[in-house]
Amino acid sequence: MWNMPGNLVLTVNNGFKVLEMYMWLLDSYVLDYFTDCHWNKLPHSWRTALDNVDPQELGKFLTHNNTFRSHQRVWPLSLLALQVASLHLSVPREQTHFKDLLNAKGQWSGETDSRSNALKQPSSIAHYLSSNRKSSQVEWQNAERMPCLKHPKLHYVFTKHVKPKKQHEISRMAQMTANVAQTESCQYIVDVGSGLGHLARLLAYGYGLKVCCLEAQENLSCEAWKLDMELETSVSKILKDSQNAKFHRPVHLNITVDTHLTAGNFTQAVKKALGISEESFDFGIVGLHSCGDLTPILMHLFVQCPGAKFINIVGCCYMKLTTGIVSGSGGYPVSEFFSARSHSLSYEALEIACHAIDTYRERLCLGQYEELKVHCYRAVLEKILVKYWPHLRHTAIRSIKHSNNMTFTEYVTLAFIKLGLKVPLEDLESEETLLNLSQWKQVVVFYTLRLLLAPLVETIVLLDRLLYLQELGICSDLIPLFDPSLSPRNNILIAWK
Repeated sequence: MWNMPGNLVLTVNNGFKVLEMYMWLLDSYVLDYFTDCHWNKLPHSWRTALDNVDPQELGKFLTHNNTFRSHQRVWPLSLLALQVASLHLSVPREQTHFKDLLNAKGQWSGETDSRSNALKQPSSIAHYLSSNRKSSQVEWQNAERMPCLKHPKLHYVFTKHVKPKKQHEISRMAQMTANVAQTESCQYIVDVGSGLGHLARLLAYGYGLKVCCLEAQENLSCEAWKLDMELETSVSKILKDSQNAKFHRPVHLNITVDTHLTAGNFTQAVKKALGISEESFDFGIVGLHSCGDLTPILMHLFVQCPGAKFINIVGCCYMKLTTGIVSGSGGYPVSEFFSARSHSLSYEALEIACHAIDTYRERLCLGQYEELKVHCYRAVLEKILVKYWPHLRHTAIRSIKHSNNMTFTEYVTLAFIKLGLKVPLEDLESEETLLNLSQWKQVVVFYTLRLLLAPLVETIVLLDRLLYLQELGICSDLIPLFDPSLSPRNNILIAWK
């Protein structure tokens, strides 16, 4: 029977207390700001302090560290307490550099960050890599010298057609995966939700691993295969035939990975695609931004597949999770500890946990308010929409490009065209509408307060997944692998058997 560390129990319980206390704030959609009079829901002391606050000053509330100071005003103690609680009870988001992991002594957590020690476990990836580094060092050096990866004229083949954000993610994901694969003496990788195959190509052509790409959409697999061929054509012009022979072209398999896919069928499909006849084989599972339930589904497959030696996974789209209280029955919760606790996370709470908090904070601190006014535009639009078409409340409106440069009239006109509705002209410049538009700073403030709780919601989801694995005796860790300003969902869940 696995015993959950007492400090982690305390941290999780305190996190739940904070969320329960402010669930009304999490469940308050910004688009309902005027429809439901959200400002009046805030404590009186908060409204007084925030009524005339400069959003640039408020951006400091979203900082990752303990440097928040304000000499301009006296903040309500309850608001300061919320800021500190959210900071101390959330998993670290500052990017961990890979060399620090490899050079770590003992457990990854160390003793340098007292605010988050309760969230770090002895079964860390740093201890795992450092303790096994000698046995895999020679093989790892050979992988480092893979000609396609190291050749100065071929660096572009892995970045072509890839946006900077994705380049950052696949580079670090591939590096981590290659290291764990070397430590486990595992040459096969299953990339689930592989999309256009950018990560798979780096793993296969760069690190010499044998990769099976699982993708539900056939058109994406076809495009990925074309990109594979394009890379091979570029490489063949520079490298010798003997060097090209070292490459293992990714194998593409169209399959839907859902709750109906058994571990046996999953393994057999991968073996058939890779042309493996042996009864058993070892492989690692990777998933870069596995959406909604796909992350817990892959975790279950990892647990149930004897040949699955490790999993590296980064989840996203928490609001698409199937929620339930029975352990293992849905996307959240999956651990026994969280399932035993009577609670729920709403769609609104899970949705705010997916926002790009670092980008938003930067815009606040730099005074780039024009790009934030769209929240007010959408809230005023909702007020008008509900007035005439109450059945269309919370109707999704497709993204309106360049909305930050539009007037409200231009914004509403485009939105109503997308909805196929006639614009009620008398409401565009009514006294109520103009008053609401003048309160755009309050809308920004309210949205910022919700973002203050977002890391705590994400922490609850991530710790539930971590504990699910640790309850089963599987070594696992959470690492902030990516730069959060580039990749908001920057924590990778790593587990190995």
